[in-house]
Amino acid sequence: MNYYLIFFIASVIVIFIAIRSYQKSLKAVRHNYQKLFNGSPIAIYIMSTPDLKIIAVNHAMTKLYGYTEKELLDMYVPSIRSKEYHERFENHIETADKNIGEKGIWQHRKKNGKLFYVKLTSHRVPQLKKDAILVMVTDIDHVVKNKKKINDLILLYQTVNKATNDVIWDYDVVNDKLHWMEGLEEKFGYTKNPTTDNFWLMLKVHPDDREKTINKFRLFIEQRKSEWFCEYRFICADGSTKYVRDKGCTLFNEQGEAIRIIGAMQDIDQQRQYEQKLEEQNKNLKEIAWLNSHEVRRPLSNILGLVALISERSNHDEEIKPLVDLLHKSSRELDEAINLINKQTVQEEAP
Repeated sequence: MNYYLIFFIASVIVIFIAIRSYQKSLKAVRHNYQKLFNGSPIAIYIMSTPDLKIIAVNHAMTKLYGYTEKELLDMYVPSIRSKEYHERFENHIETADKNIGEKGIWQHRKKNGKLFYVKLTSHRVPQLKKDAILVMVTDIDHVVKNKKKINDLILLYQTVNKATNDVIWDYDVVNDKLHWMEGLEEKFGYTKNPTTDNFWLMLKVHPDDREKTINKFRLFIEQRKSEWFCEYRFICADGSTKYVRDKGCTLFNEQGEAIRIIGAMQDIDQQRQYEQKLEEQNKNLKEIAWLNSHEVRRPLSNILGLVALISERSNHDEEIKPLVDLLHKSSRELDEAINLINKQTVQEEAP
């Protein structure tokens, strides 16, 4: 009989120790969970269903939304969502079992009334409370608005392209992807959107202009220029080159890092050829002006000297004197004209 009693007492002690050990382990798990929950840099809230009451929030949640913990715990989930998304949210909740674990983009409202975009990921946490759902919130407002701005810019550039025939290109800096829009084949002979292009190698830029153009784009980014333009020679599919004027904009994130570059490339080859012809003509005209002002000047000086001598000897000859005076006047006028040409040439050559 004593053996049974001893066995019973020993069994009770073992069970008690096991229960205490389990309670301590459970307490430690809960403590670690609470520590991870509050220390997470990602905003997290827990809601109960089906009433959608917020029953727990972490520090990141209060910081992101601007509410105190007490204020959030007195609220229901629809209160932090924009009205435009309420119907979608109701439909989402009706199919909650299917949507658990899925990610979605929503528009939420902060305490100050500001609307912003978030990405949500949800999980059930029955260990905490039956029908409780944990929701992790990632602020992607800047990303969504930048994407919208990029789409608006591309649409604008494409609209302009229809009127100007510019070739539009879009470089995703983050993912290092260059995308060509319409016009590349028509203007330069390349097939549509050659995705093998490396933006920073700029293999389609003429070798003599390549390094200078790369440095310009790097400088645009370093100086955080939202708008830019540059000119260079672009290599066509048949190996010929054309002068282009490239202008566009660069989008930066909140940290000042470039995330997107959008450009509109305009064919200015005929314009540059015309400008080069004008420059050549101007150069020839300057050479002619120089010859006129220097080579012609020397014999003219001789003529003026001879006219002065003849004028002295013909003072008493009434027939020759008017002719000499006329020759002297014409020589002076020619001298003034040459001086004027020389003066203008010097002014044009001055920096």
